[in-house]
Order: sequence, then structure tokens, then C-alpha cells
Amino acid sequence: MEVSKLFERCVKSVCYQTSSEFRVIVVCNEKPEITFSHPHIIYLEVDYPTPKEQNPIARGLTDKGRKVLRGLTYARRFDPTHAMNVDADDCVSKQLAEFVRKTPQGNGWFINRGYKYRDGEDCLYLKRKQFYRMVSIQQSVVSRQLINGM
Repeated sequence: MEVSKLFERCVKSVCYQTSSEFRVIVVCNEKPEITFSHPHIIYLEVDYPTPKEQNPIARGLTDKGRKVLRGLTYARRFDPTHAMNVDADDCVSKQLAEFVRKTPQGNGWFINRGYKYRDGEDCLYLKRKQFYRMVSIQQSVVSRQLINGM
């Protein structure tokens, strides 16, 4: 699936929350061409130099790390209780923001079970245990206090 379509599916899942207490900060080299818009989406275009690491995985992690840091820094102006990094191919529960709103004292949560979807297929696959092994640890929801302490 094309990256812009993946991103659009992702951002729709984030924006269809049952609570309006969330923001989506997209840090990107150039704004994706999508038809969906939402008042809580903010695009931050960045032009970082190409990472110098020789290893392609390290290069990707350096680029992603810079973008995550930029997004977290920008998010401070909204005084969030928690933050979550989401990749373009992820989808989240529409009840996530409401859950976080009701439990602001939590240090954070990691995903222990979830669904895997393959584009073009008619079904979802439920992963009941160790779902976190299939996804990035950065997809955890983390409290502002823990982020500020890093």
C-alpha cells in the first residue's frame, strides 16, 4: 500500500477518538498528500541533514529519533498528560484518548494484545499475547513526567 494511503488510514484511526482531548503532531519531511483533514492535526515539516551512520537501520533510527524528539518538544505547548508515537502503518483504538483522559495519573501503558491487518485481506488477526513483539516499543503511551525525566 502506498505510504500516503497508509498514513491516511492511520491518522483517521487516531482522529476518530471518543474524546476530543488529543492532538496529532505529524513531523515529516514533506506534508503527505491526503484528502482527510481534522482540526487536531498539526504538520511540522523538517529538513534534517541525512544521518551519517553507515548502517541503514541506524540511519533510519536516527531520522525517526529526531522527528520524535521534535514532536515531543512541540507537544509541550499543549501541556499533555501523556504522549504516544505512532507509525504511518499503525491504527489505534478510538477509545484510547478517553482511556488516557480518565487515568491521567498512570505512568503509561504498553500494548500487550492487538490486531494485525494485512492490506487487501478481509480479516484481522488477533494476537492475544506478546503483541508488543510485533510493534515498536515507541508505540507505548508514556506519561509526560517520564518523558521529561529522560
